[in-house]
Amino acid sequence: MLDIGISTGLFYHRRINFYLPKIKSAGFKAIELWVGASKWGKETHFDYNKAEEVEEIKRDLRVLSLNVVSLNAPFSELLDISSMDEMQRSIAVAEIKKTISLCEFFNAEYIVIHPSVKTFPLTDIDTVKKKIQAVRKSLNEILENAMLHNVKVACENPSPHLLGGWAKDLLTLIDRFPKEYLGVCFDVGHANLIGNPVDFLKEIADRLFTLHVSDNNSTYSAHLPPGDGNIDWMEFVKALKEINFKNCFMLEVLGGARFDDIDEVLKKSYKRADEILKKADL
Repeated sequence: MLDIGISTGLFYHRRINFYLPKIKSAGFKAIELWVGASKWGKETHFDYNKAEEVEEIKRDLRVLSLNVVSLNAPFSELLDISSMDEMQRSIAVAEIKKTISLCEFFNAEYIVIHPSVKTFPLTDIDTVKKKIQAVRKSLNEILENAMLHNVKVACENPSPHLLGGWAKDLLTLIDRFPKEYLGVCFDVGHANLIGNPVDFLKEIADRLFTLHVSDNNSTYSAHLPPGDGNIDWMEFVKALKEINFKNCFMLEVLGGARFDDIDEVLKKSYKRADEILKKADL
């Protein structure tokens, strides 16, 4: 069966070390480290610029036998690789390069990046073209660095109102790069805002690296545990099985869940994922 992991983004508003034992006790074997600040820089659950904090997390992970599959690179309105402001774009790329070094430190295979952050009219063709150029320039610089560290770059499909949120558009951003090194982090919940996630999955299947698994009711990206929204999970995991997906079933439960009982949220999320995968024999 696939390993079940969870993004530490669930705790982005709190210090991370307290929650790692809770993740382990809920049954998880793997995590995705959420790197960077929340609330646009006002909160952070670990400072990736402080070596002592990073080393402490690595020690805790070793004791708990938790595997770091991926790191979710920092992003915000000021850290946007699609920015047409060259200074801001360069700063965003520089921060992602720091995270790539952390991937090597934690022996994580993937760095997950966001192709765009700010909302703008996708009907503005001139701006779209300029932003595509900016993303490709950024990806080229990021990938060059990642290959030196033996890290694969997974570009996430954002919500559909953002650049790269639709399968065709996402592939346009990445199709000129080697698929062995640059692929897709498929966010199931974001795809559900467009239609059936299976349809999106089929379009990006040959570039699929990793997953962000959450549920919603097709209205907004609520990042609910599987089964709390309207996604047909058995259909989805059947599609994963058909494309021979072998990587981690990585949950990205966020939003309102962080204000609930954390132990219950973790146990519920793991149990739901475990039941889905066992039913599908995946």
